[in-house]
Amino acid sequence: MKGKDLSSLLSLKDELKKQAEEKERLRLKEEKRKKERRAQQVFFEKEMSKLGVSKQTYAKNLANINLPKPAPLPLQTHKDNQAVLEDSLSDQIGIEHLLASDDRISYFQKGVAPNVPKLLHQGKWSIKGSLDLHGYTSDEAKQLLVLFLNEQRKAGHRAVRIIHGKGFGSVGRKPVLKEKVPVWLVQKKEVLAFVQAPEHDGGEGALLVLLSAP
Repeated sequence: MKGKDLSSLLSLKDELKKQAEEKERLRLKEEKRKKERRAQQVFFEKEMSKLGVSKQTYAKNLANINLPKPAPLPLQTHKDNQAVLEDSLSDQIGIEHLLASDDRISYFQKGVAPNVPKLLHQGKWSIKGSLDLHGYTSDEAKQLLVLFLNEQRKAGHRAVRIIHGKGFGSVGRKPVLKEKVPVWLVQKKEVLAFVQAPEHDGGEGALLVLLSAP
């Protein structure tokens, strides 16, 4: 009887030890995830700041207690920012029929000369701005892309680079942004054309985009 009691006690001790180890493993995992989310948030806010978008503009749920009032913005600027934030891009539309069937992905809007993507790839227009979407969630990348295109076009820049990556760092190594960015771009009326970047500009991990004049 005593032998059985001792055996049961040892088994219980082992089980409690395993539970404690598992709890600690999950705690460390969650702590790591929180640190990664904080790092991504800081990076996201820095990128937004570069585009001239304040944190209050996109963080609607943050409290604004006893903060100094910002300098008044021109009415048109406010309307532009609102239009950007409210811009809705679908992830579900099919664009295969809009893409060229050559050895690299390319697209040109109706009314644009068919050779524009090729000229863009060859460097006819110098690249004036670049956006790196590595590390962002799909929703963050979509919002940042819309803001970036809006700011670049207002600045008079015609050609820009969007770096979506090749998907090697994604869950399951699936190229999520590589597949979604072209879908978003074809829905933007200011995007006249885009083409896969040359190898020295990112190759399969980036697109060169031609924008309409402001």
